[in-house]
Amino acid sequence: MSYPIQTENLRKVYNLGRRKGTRTAVDSLSIQVPEGVVFGFLGPNGAGKTTTIKMLLDFVHPTSGAATIFGKPTTEAATRKVVGYLPEQPYFHKFLRPMEVVSMHAALAGVEKREIRAKALAALERTGIAEYADTPIAKLSKGLTQRVGIAQAIVGDPKLLILDEPTSGLDPIGRRHARDLILELRNEGKTIFLSSHLLSEVESTCDTIAVLKRGGLVAYGTPDQVRSSSQRITVQIASLPPETRDTLRFAGAEVEQRASGVFVGTEPENLYEVMRTLENARACIVRIETQRESLEEAFLRLAA
Repeated sequence: MSYPIQTENLRKVYNLGRRKGTRTAVDSLSIQVPEGVVFGFLGPNGAGKTTTIKMLLDFVHPTSGAATIFGKPTTEAATRKVVGYLPEQPYFHKFLRPMEVVSMHAALAGVEKREIRAKALAALERTGIAEYADTPIAKLSKGLTQRVGIAQAIVGDPKLLILDEPTSGLDPIGRRHARDLILELRNEGKTIFLSSHLLSEVESTCDTIAVLKRGGLVAYGTPDQVRSSSQRITVQIASLPPETRDTLRFAGAEVEQRASGVFVGTEPENLYEVMRTLENARACIVRIETQRESLEEAFLRLAA
């Protein structure tokens, strides 16, 4: 079976010179991206995400290991025909218009000459900027320019989309539009490789995620598999005397004062002792919630 993206022990080491030695950007990375999914590629700054993307696109060569696109080595030029790419910070000449930019990329993607303008306009419509088709890039905001970047990535109808921070610079409406577009593309059978720092967006769109830390893979699976299965219980209280707070902390609970009251967090196994302490203190309980680790909390646990 050929995966849209597959890497085996992919490694990239940069030589920083005789005095500074070397720096490992990506270390023994092995991942498989299934077809027809949104794959989230996560990690803090400097984790190796962009370097990995550059190796997938053959912009830089790996020190060792292998990477393939639909079963073909990334060194083969033919792999670029099935890929649409949005860089982290897309740059276009300021004097060009979105229609010109997207039309040029349509031609580069192999769209027939007689269909270029129609395809370019359709891509601009899908990204919500058709009304700015003939406005110079210099007069567009960062968010609108980002949408031009998304349009050029999809204009060639690629089987695989590699998007590096696609919602960077977008306002909430733009982020919602980009998220809906990504889900539409997935439903059309395309594979989306998504690198992002917006974990809420990743959690709502991605089927599978991989988390990198210092170039190495620290987690891989569905968002549910990456998050801890353990639960945490939060008890909201109107007020609490200092001595009771100390007793709760001694029992292993976390006590936090907020504007809306006092919040006591505890593991399920400590709940009985916490509730008994609150009963003895005649505390007024406002609410009890059972919470599971969010993707953001999992990310901080794995990659911080």
